[in-house]
Amino acid sequence: MTLTADIRPTAFKARPFKVVFRRHEEVVAEWPVASRQAGEERIAETLGALACAKSARGSAPKGMPCHVG
Repeated sequence: MTLTADIRPTAFKARPFKVVFRRHEEVVAEWPVASRQAGEERIAETLGALACAKSARGSAPKGMPCHVG
């Protein structure tokens, strides 16, 4: 599965950006965020969680956020 993410502007003052996750051309998730930095953090958290979920042993490779040990 190829998943991409980017941060896009919105018209809303309270959440002026959104994180958009896509698989090929299909949007699979969107989250409004208050800043570009918050969007970057959301992307890192989400991709880290996906890496942990995909790991066969329950922990990600060394250097990933859920690495144990």
